[in-house]
Amino acid sequence: MKTGRMNTIGLIVVAAILTIVIFFIQAMIFPPTDMPPMSWLPEFLFLGIWDALGFGIGIALLIYLAMNYSKWPKQIRGSLLVLSFIAVWFTALNWAHDGLHNTGAMPPNWGLLAFTEYLFHVPWLIFGLALVFVIRQLVKVYNK
Repeated sequence: MKTGRMNTIGLIVVAAILTIVIFFIQAMIFPPTDMPPMSWLPEFLFLGIWDALGFGIGIALLIYLAMNYSKWPKQIRGSLLVLSFIAVWFTALNWAHDGLHNTGAMPPNWGLLAFTEYLFHVPWLIFGLALVFVIRQLVKVYNK
């Protein structure tokens, strides 16, 4: 098998293993303050699986970044690094956002709620502006 295909398979295995592990330990890391009604259990179970999958994919993306950064063309390395950081933020860290809400970042715990919301929602606007910059840089390099 080619090295690239082996790397891809390895990253898929890493993502799958991390997904399973984080799904089963997320309640230990972020112990819930309350359980949803049984009628809502399927929705929250799906969300738990989805967040765990995002975490697994995000960590696999970090590994991919570490393995391939030096192979990227120098002219677009910065832009690709910004895009990679944003992708990791939205995948790997989403489980932490939901986990903090599950541990009590909800009213009446306004301090933890504000911390969680500022930590995760404020960067989204910054990332949107960063994407505009990255797109402009990539278009500039492409037009040369």
